[in-house]
Amino acid sequence: MVDSLNIQQDGLSIVEESCGPFWQVTSWPETVGVIERMAADACGAAVPAPGTCETGGKGAVMRVGPLVWWVIGADVTFGALSPEDGAVLDMTDNRKRFVVSGARAREVMMRLAPLDFRDKAFPVGKVASTTAHHMSVQIVRRDGAFDVYATATFATGFAEVLSETAAQWG
Repeated sequence: MVDSLNIQQDGLSIVEESCGPFWQVTSWPETVGVIERMAADACGAAVPAPGTCETGGKGAVMRVGPLVWWVIGADVTFGALSPEDGAVLDMTDNRKRFVVSGARAREVMMRLAPLDFRDKAFPVGKVASTTAHHMSVQIVRRDGAFDVYATATFATGFAEVLSETAAQWG
């Protein structure tokens, strides 16, 4: 069993880390502009287009669904959000982030999820919801890394899959 993942080998780094504050904010169809601006402002970031992530000085905001944003790392609460504008869910204890980086990062990702991870198809800032070894995950492409978000309940199992995958090169 893997408790906390930290793999450092030639051409590959895989680290499990806490996401910090993690909020899911949902709008109603008529309040998209209100919520997207609130989420972006909380992170000091630009408003993300659907399926993308923007990072600011206070955190990251991702548009993970047509009416859904994730606000990660920003030390903020959404107490000012009225039920007429949308809904908020504190997911701080519900997600783990696995950062896959290094020269072999793309190779690892191609073995985990059924996506095209080439630069043109999966550019920096892209967000995808998919499965990896029968587990639901969200993947964000950053410059030089892939962030994989898994639910806390599957984090141990996903860490084991990552360890086995990395063992192919180490």
